[in-house]
Formats: sequence, C-alpha cells, structure tokens
Amino acid sequence: MPSLLRTEAEERASLVDVHSYDVSLDFTRGDELFGSATTIRFACSAPSTSTFVELSPLEVHSITLNGKPIDASEVKDGRLWLDHLAADNELVVDATMAYVRDGEGMHRAIDPQDGKAYLYGSPASSTAGKIYACFEQPDLKAPYSVRVKAPRDWAVISNGAAKSAANDAAGDGWHTFETTRPIATYFFTVCAGPFAMQAGEHDGIPLGIYVRRTLADRLAEQADEIFTITAQGFDYYHRVYGIRYPWGKYDQVFVPEFNMGAMENPGCVTLRDEFVFQGHASRAEHLLRAVVVIHEMAHMWFGDLVTMQWWDDLWLNESFAEFLAQQGTAEATEFSEAWIDFSAIRKNWGYAADRAPSTHPIAGTPAPDANAALENLDGITYPKGASALRQLAAYLGEETFLSGVRKYLRTHEFGNASLQDFLRAMSEESGQDVDDWAQAWLLTPGTDVLEASTDGGTVVINRSTPEQFPAQRPHVTDIAAYRRGVRVAKADVRIDSDRTEVPGLRSSESPNLLLPNATDRTWAIVALDGATQAKLPEELPNIDDATARGVVWSSLLNGLSLGTVDPALLLDTFEAAWPVEDVDPLLEAVATMTAGRLPGKFLTVAHTPAALDRLAATGNRVFDATGAGDSRRLTAARLVSGTTADIDLLREWLAGRGLPGFLANDDQFRWSVIGRLASLGAMDAAEIDDWRAKDPSVSGVLRSLSARTRVPTAEAKAWAWSQLTESDNPSSHELGAVASAFFGATDQEITRPYVERFFDELPKLSSRLGDMVLHLLAADGYPITVVEQRTLDLAENALAGELPAGVRRSFVDGTSRLREQLRSQEKFGAQQ
Repeated sequence: MPSLLRTEAEERASLVDVHSYDVSLDFTRGDELFGSATTIRFACSAPSTSTFVELSPLEVHSITLNGKPIDASEVKDGRLWLDHLAADNELVVDATMAYVRDGEGMHRAIDPQDGKAYLYGSPASSTAGKIYACFEQPDLKAPYSVRVKAPRDWAVISNGAAKSAANDAAGDGWHTFETTRPIATYFFTVCAGPFAMQAGEHDGIPLGIYVRRTLADRLAEQADEIFTITAQGFDYYHRVYGIRYPWGKYDQVFVPEFNMGAMENPGCVTLRDEFVFQGHASRAEHLLRAVVVIHEMAHMWFGDLVTMQWWDDLWLNESFAEFLAQQGTAEATEFSEAWIDFSAIRKNWGYAADRAPSTHPIAGTPAPDANAALENLDGITYPKGASALRQLAAYLGEETFLSGVRKYLRTHEFGNASLQDFLRAMSEESGQDVDDWAQAWLLTPGTDVLEASTDGGTVVINRSTPEQFPAQRPHVTDIAAYRRGVRVAKADVRIDSDRTEVPGLRSSESPNLLLPNATDRTWAIVALDGATQAKLPEELPNIDDATARGVVWSSLLNGLSLGTVDPALLLDTFEAAWPVEDVDPLLEAVATMTAGRLPGKFLTVAHTPAALDRLAATGNRVFDATGAGDSRRLTAARLVSGTTADIDLLREWLAGRGLPGFLANDDQFRWSVIGRLASLGAMDAAEIDDWRAKDPSVSGVLRSLSARTRVPTAEAKAWAWSQLTESDNPSSHELGAVASAFFGATDQEITRPYVERFFDELPKLSSRLGDMVLHLLAADGYPITVVEQRTLDLAENALAGELPAGVRRSFVDGTSRLREQLRSQEKFGAQQ
C-alpha cells in the first residue's frame, strides 16, 4: 500500500472539505474479522474532478457515492478512487476488515491469563484505512459519530461520550457515542473488550480508567494515584493554556500489546498496560507514569485542538508535550524531581540521536510521505525539541512564551497550523523577531559542547559546534564551581559566542570542578578535561545538588560515546558515587545506563565478567544498607539480579529467601532473577516453562520468551531465531521480547553466527510485519554486543543494498553506536 505523498495530500486538501464521519464497527463476527460501515459527507471545490479515500478491506460489500454504486474493483492498493464528484457528496462504504497483531490498525490481543480478547484502534499516520474508509491526512479534520456492536459483557470506549448500549435479543448490543468536535483521522479510536473500569470526576470532567480484567485488582490499588495525577494535570493546563478542556469526558485505556508508550486520542487516551504495575514499582517508574499521563494530556490542546498541517510539523506536538509534561509534573505533582530524571534519561537518548548519522533538525525535516514522519519520532523530536522550547521560554521570558502559546491555540483551535504560525504568535507576543533563534535551534541539527577553563584567573566557557552543522545557538544557562563537593561559586550566563567570559566568577576559589549548565537549562554536552575527570570519584559523591550530579553523569556517559571518557573511569566513579545517590530516579537511571552500556559494549568481552562483578557488588552495598527505602532497595536488587554471577544467591532469591517482604513474592522481580539464571546457563527451557505455567500473565509470557532466548546454548538460540523469523501471526511484543534478548553481553561465541543472518533475514520480515514493528525490531535486536570489525562490515554491506525505510534508519543508528564502541575499545581496551 503506497504511503500518502505530501503533494497528493495538498492536492486533495485543495479539493475536499470533510463535513462528518459516521462510523459503525461490528465486533461480533469472530476472531479474525470485523465489520466496518462508514458514511463520509464532504464538499468538493471543483465538481466533476476525482480524488480518493484510504480503504484497506478484506472484502467490500457495497460502495455508493451520491447514491450511485461503485464497483469493489475500484479499491486498489489501499485506495478507493472517486470520480465525477459533486459540490456536496456522500460516500457510503460497507466492508469487512481484518484484525491485526502488529498494532497498526484494529489490534486484537488475547490475555493468556484468562483467554479474553481486547481490541484497540491504532491508526498511526497511515493505517486508519485498515479500520474505516477515510481521507487520511491530518488537515482534513471532521466530527465523528460512532456506533459499535460488541458482545454483551464488553465495555466499549471511543473519543466521544457514551450515549447508549442497548442489547439486542442475540445478546450483542450497539453502543452509540456523542458526536465529537473535529478531529484528525489518526486520532480516531475505539477500544473494546471485557475491561475493568474505575470512574472518577474532576472539575466537572468525567474520568475513566480501563484495564484488562485480570489487572482489575492492580488498578483498584493504583487508581487513586492515577486520578490524582490526572486532576493535577488538568488544573495545571487550565492555568497554563487558559482554555477549558475541550473534549468532554477523559478516559485513559491501558491496552495490551501497545507499540508506543501512549497515544493522545481526544477523550480516549490509550496507554500500554505495563503502566499498571504488576509488581512492586520504584519511584522512578511512578514518576515515568506521571510524566506520560501529563504528556498525553498536554496533547489535548497542543496536537488535538490545534493539529499540524502536515507531518513535518509533528515535532511541535511532541516537543511541546514533552516540555510541558516535565514542567507540569515537577510543578503540579509530588514528583518534583521530574527535570532531574529528564536530564538523566531523556536527554541522553536525545544526545545519542543528535550525534548519529541520521540526525536531523528539530523542525523543517522534509516529510515527503506519511510514513516518513514516523522515522523522525526520536530523541531529537522529544527531549531535544523540549529543551529548545525550554530555552525559548528562557529567551523570551516564561510569561511571554505562555502568552504566545495561548494566542497560537486560540487562533487555530479545532483547525491546523504550521511552524510559521507558531513562530508568528511568539513574535507578536514578544515583540521580537525569533527567526534567527529558530534557524539556529530548530532548523540546524547538532549539539553544542560546552567546556569551562581558566584564562589568567578568568573563567571562560568555550562553545564548540559540530563542523558539519555550523550554527550560532544562544544558550541561557549558568556555571557552578565545586571543591570537595561544596559549591563555592555560581553565575548565570548567556552564551552568544564561541568564547564567553563569565563575569564575577574567578578561578581563585581553586575549584576541583567547573560545571557549565549546572542547572541543565540548555541543550549541550558538557566536556570535562582529563584532570577534572580523574577527581570525579572523590568529588561527585559529595555534590549536594542532584541536578548538577545528573549533568556530571551525563557528561561521563556521553564522553563514552565521544571517546573522551575511559569506561574504567565510569566504573570507578559508579563504585564511589552511586551508593550515596539519594534521589531515587537518578539512582535508577545511572544504574540502568551504566549496566546497559558497559558490559559487552564499551568494555571488551575479556573485561566484562569482572565489571559485572563490580556492578553487582556495588548493588549489594545499597541493597544491604541499613535504613534503605523500598524503592532504593528495589533498584539495587534489580542491578544485582541483572549482573551477579552468584548462582546460589539468585536461587535463594528465586525461592523468596533473603529478600524484603515486598519482593519475596513479586513475579516481576522473580522474572528478572530467572532471566539472569538463564543468561548464566543455570536454568534451562524446561524450568523456564515451569515458571511460565505458574505465571500465565501477559508479562509472564513475554518474560519467559526473553529468558528462553538468553540461555547460552546453540539449541536455545536456534529456537529463539525461529520464533523471531518463522512464527505465524506473532504479536509485536512477543517478537520484541525475543529480539531484545538475543545478543547478550557474554554469549558472543554462540550468537556470532547470527550476525550475518540478522542483517540478511530481518529486512525480509517486511512482507508480514508493519513498518513500525520492523523498525523497533531492527533497533532492539541490533547485534550491538558483537563488537567486531566483521559486524561493522556486514552492517555496511546491508546498508549498501535495498532496505525498508524503518529498517535502514535502525541499521544506520545501530551501526553508529557500534563504531563508537569499537573506537572506545581500540583506545582504552588495553588499559581496562
């Protein structure tokens, strides 16, 4: 099916004005198919011309345009051509559609715990035609009236509020919904199944939270927290936007097998159901859920109320929601450390994306077709874009910035807008021309590096910009000086040139650490010289500002990739500073990234076992510390369970012995232990299957697949590879569980033969998997731990051939990381 070209969308938008959609879906036709009947009323500015709608049916029953039948043969390659249009038109399509398992259409998932089916619509940017006939582009918005037929015991949720659910004599019933305000086609959704539900209300807004029935008890325990975050988000956005929530009710549906974190469908947000915690969750996980809830709510105005004209401005929706989600979570909820977590996790994701060969500007990247938009939903779109908007707020002043946002929303509400419309609102409200700022920050790729030095007693900040992407980015930031962990000086600074003297800050204080961007207000990597790095194991544990500590950790982690930080130094610093970290989300972020990036990647295979032992020993120090809280002990236990080679300890933990009460019977933690035992060759497939039988939940199924994949035997890897490449109709999550576990940190002798097969066979899965799923598998499964020239040669050979677009992007990025690791091992490997 061809992806919609921008030129086609522009031509169609010049012809068509969509007045309404009436959509009827019938979910009572079995396990594979559903009925889809659509009536579209639309005007045509040039009668007698032709256009098309998107439609990908399994079978067409009837099509009429203005009462005249159209033959089903007119549906070709996902398009139904419409000829001889009138000034006012009515298209009626009655078809049978197929459920999908890859999350791109009407997804049908089975809960293995009770065998119940759950449905959710996920149109993304180009798959709405798999659900209903439509003009699938963001600037042809229209109101929706929806009817759904479903089994009697099912709940049905859509964008509009429920009007009725009258059951018929057969035991199935039609659910009808209030007509929505105008929305884009990719925001239409219906969720259906035997969901459990918790109801609430805030400020006159009806609230609902839905989960699989087998998670009902978990939801009951967690609903108050989710409702509280939701209410705090509404209060925050009503204050920030100055516009009342425009979509009536607000439902949050936690759905199984969701490809993304969440989706901002107006009035019916869908989220992956892993956010309803099935085991004990750390504070970092609670914070992440809060941020996701606040993020999707931000879209109700920025993205839903005002939608981008075309996909090349999708960044603005996501960057803005990312920015306000962090700020709103930090200001309006209990999670005041949200920006610290953003610094440690999200920004490092973005820095990696911005130095990869696939880097692109935040804005202005051409999207010649609809699918191209999804390729750039990355760390540049989200954290870098959010950081740029945070800088714009600092540059203009926060109140002026928010005034510009309100003007933008009021001017274009229920319609569409572009980057230029946004910048125009900012210029009009501030009285400043922001074009130069936009050119440097939004339209030029690359990350600046900031490094502090002294020159004759004067402190200087040097700014360097990537040579291939020259830009003059102004930075509104600060610098702090530390000695033995005590901040001895601090100054705000505006950096407008490559060399900036810092007035009022002298080197006479003899600091051990000069830290630009200490409050992490701007988007820039901080470089620390070798002498400063050497002092970090002593200096970092004593710094009392968590944000500054996060900036130092970020500097070290990015230095790994840039080849300026010895992996051994990061490990030394981790041993010294991590056990005294007192901000739980930062504790978890640093553990996750250090354990995820050193073993088998930046550390050679020969040095990996010793490093794993040191990581485990450091984790045990925190786990055994007197007075450690539950979240802290959980993070430490996860680090130990993922790195230790102590099989006896793991067996004790598997039996629930030697653990705090909250972990003794925690299935999620138990699977972490099982996965490590499997990696060590201390648990075989039969025992893993026995544990799966004891935990038949969705999580148990996925984690058992991951554990079986980790077993370091030729037989286990052959089985896993067949699951990845030969399974009939697998779910995207099952494939992901296998792909992400296949290439381990210490099993290179067994996995090496699969490197060539990965680059050869994975792209061929495009014949049966959607673009998004294939992109994720190529990214998660990349053989990043087989750090050898042969891997690089095979990758480059694959990139020289024909590849699906999403696969190419994942291969490019994975190969870039592989080069970084090879360079680091060549430079520092002998010293480790």
